[in-house]
Amino acid sequence: MIRLLRIRDLATIEALELEPDRGLNVLTGETGAGKSVLLSAAALLAGRRVGRDVVRGGAAEASVEAVFEDPCLVERAREMGLARGDDEELLASRSVSREGRGKVFVNGRLATVGVLGELLGDALEVCSQGEHHTLLTPDSQLALLDRFGGLEPQAAEVARLHADWNRCALELGERRSQAEELARREDQLLYEIEQIESAALGEGEIESIEAEHARLANLEELDRGSARALERLEGGDGVRERVAEVQSELRRLGALDSALEQSVAAAERTSLEVSELAMQIEGYRASLEADPGRFEHVEQRLEEIRRLQARYGGSEREISDYLERARAECERIGGGERRSAELEAELEERSEKLSAAARQLSETRREVAAALESQVTGELTALDLKRAAFRVLWEPGAESCAGGRTAPAGPRGVESPQFSLIANPGEEPHRLRDAASGGELARLMLALRNVLRGADRHRVLLFDEVDAGISGRAARRVGQRLRQLAEYHQVLCITHLPSIAALGETHYRVVKHLRQGRARTRAECLEGDSRVEEIARMASGGRASETAMAHARELLAGG
Repeated sequence: MIRLLRIRDLATIEALELEPDRGLNVLTGETGAGKSVLLSAAALLAGRRVGRDVVRGGAAEASVEAVFEDPCLVERAREMGLARGDDEELLASRSVSREGRGKVFVNGRLATVGVLGELLGDALEVCSQGEHHTLLTPDSQLALLDRFGGLEPQAAEVARLHADWNRCALELGERRSQAEELARREDQLLYEIEQIESAALGEGEIESIEAEHARLANLEELDRGSARALERLEGGDGVRERVAEVQSELRRLGALDSALEQSVAAAERTSLEVSELAMQIEGYRASLEADPGRFEHVEQRLEEIRRLQARYGGSEREISDYLERARAECERIGGGERRSAELEAELEERSEKLSAAARQLSETRREVAAALESQVTGELTALDLKRAAFRVLWEPGAESCAGGRTAPAGPRGVESPQFSLIANPGEEPHRLRDAASGGELARLMLALRNVLRGADRHRVLLFDEVDAGISGRAARRVGQRLRQLAEYHQVLCITHLPSIAALGETHYRVVKHLRQGRARTRAECLEGDSRVEEIARMASGGRASETAMAHARELLAGG
């Protein structure tokens, strides 16, 4: 509920403060006093568009500030990052300048008009001709119908099934759109796998084949060089002959001096090593016998290995790792085809479940709609719209598509309601926004709100023109319906009828007066004799006579 409302420099209001109570708050006053300015204030708080002309003449900007006592609103603001954990109230303010600029604050935090509308748009409703009515939008009508009939769990299940269907359809559509690309990728992977596998690269082969290729490529130089080395070992005046001379001389000297025994032994070992070296070189030269086919084979193999290295990695390990990755990816692509088939079956199953749940929800909604039609039509009769009938028409819901597929139902079901009115018997039903005048629309909103009061989540309702064109018992019934509605919501009602004003639990009189040549508006909370006088004035149309005062007391006593 609104605990405090402050308005400054809005239209004819220089400064006005209201402290509406719970229940039914009535606002009265002479025509033109500025009561309807409250509607502009409510529109500002609800985040709706307003013109620059709302700023009072001579002022730089208009502002509205409200304090809400509502734990649900505070919690919602907390979720939006606009309230602290210890906040118990919600303070919302909005200003609009003549240039069209404005500021919004929620609990001292700067916000946007859109955020303000998201926070308070569902909590504050103005029921008046030309004003925004959430009850006139199909989405709100559907939500209210579901709450009225207790169908929210069914509706949530349809929304869940649709979300599952949507996810499945999107995944399948994505796979289908990538089918050609995946097929090309699979062909490439199969070619690469076959190329690596057919190469049959052995462990350590790269190093050994490179070494063999280097040897075969330099065969002539190796042959000539090894021949020169052998010649220097065994040729005339070669190493072997000189070592033999050294060995012979040391043997002769060793016979003369035993101190040369180790030198003699070393000379013998050197002679043996020179002989072994010569044998090794001879053996090596024997292995250098040319094999013309071998060099060609090695060169081809090396070229094959280098192609693998250029494409898949420089070592056997890197090439082997690439092969494993290619095999795994190829398996995934093949598994993707299986997954697509599984998704097709899953999508068909989800379509059947969604279709069945949506059909059941639609049937139940129509039953609930019939009950709503009956109750609202009864309320219209009580509100002096005896010839009118309320109807819920049904239109196909918006088509829901995903992944190139069309769902059997949307997230809200297969159809959308359209609250409509038959103004007179035999006429065609018309949408609410097109079907009624200002007073009729306000009473129609009152009838709907009263029937839906347990399902309606609006916390503050403002009614204007609800008493237009009625009097007597019809007016009394309108007032009684407002009182009933006020058991569930905080209601502010602008009225010209004393029978409705007398039913208010809090009564404000809005007065316009001139000061320094400017119109000023103020609000007075009436109690006791001042309230009796105001209702008597309303009843008599002017100065309150004794008869009017007595009638006013009767009305208040009957309230």
